Amino acid sequence: MSPPRVKGKWPCWVLLIPLSIMLLAMAPWLSERMPSCLFHEKTGLFCAGCGATRSALALSNGDWFGAMRNNFLFVSALGLSGVWILASAVSEKFPEVKILRVFRFRLRFLWWILATLIAFTLLRNIPVMDFLRPLSQ
Repeated sequence: MSPPRVKGKWPCWVLLIPLSIMLLAMAPWLSERMPSCLFHEKTGLFCAGCGATRSALALSNGDWFGAMRNNFLFVSALGLSGVWILASAVSEKFPEVKILRVFRFRLRFLWWILATLIAFTLLRNIPVMDFLRPLSQ
């Protein structure tokens, strides 16, 4: 029995593999040339995205603790997004499974994401919540 043939376009993952390898090879070069956060430069406050680039580079090097330390929300959102996309795809494939209907897109999810971003931004700028701030600027 042979594997099923892919008709039409190549699967996206075939193209993503060489792109990922190139990005991993360029990661040290990219980290030196990334611009700093404009919001942090102008206000002195940390936004929800501060440290996300350093977190992504730490993830590409396999440093999970460093990635979580730089931007906890970014790493958590990556994991949750992966689970969400997988569950959403399964929900579309098997619509008769009622428990998977929770993972279908609703507008209120965008409001929850916005509220989470605002709350994370506020919390990481409180002096007591120093552990939510990125390691270095």
